Amino acid sequence: MKKVISSIALLSLIALGATLFLTRPDDDDYALYLAEQMADNVEASVCQPDEFSKWLGKVGEALSRACEGLVAGGESLTKEEIQQLIIDNTNYQNRVLFSTYMTETPFGNYRAFGVLNRFIIKEQAAKQ
Repeated sequence: MKKVISSIALLSLIALGATLFLTRPDDDDYALYLAEQMADNVEASVCQPDEFSKWLGKVGEALSRACEGLVAGGESLTKEEIQQLIIDNTNYQNRVLFSTYMTETPFGNYRAFGVLNRFIIKEQAAKQ
């Protein structure tokens, strides 16, 4: 009975390790994810639909939609350029079962942990 339990535990650990290894995101996945997060944050912080509509009613809602259109359509950098900027400014560490990332860009500094095709990102204060 102990042999069966030991075998099941060993197989479970091997399966967990294989899952972590196979689903570890790479630097391209990270760059795509962070570029999308940056774009979403810029649109939300610049356009602030709740504030526009609170102050100006329907005119504010129209201004907010126009702002979102300008931000989405008037990007100064393409998504590919932003991704390349992120890749160029990221220290990527493959830790076999997970990945770590340290990114310093003009848009902000980030530390991230990648595992199971997911990212846990923390924005860091800019270095003085």
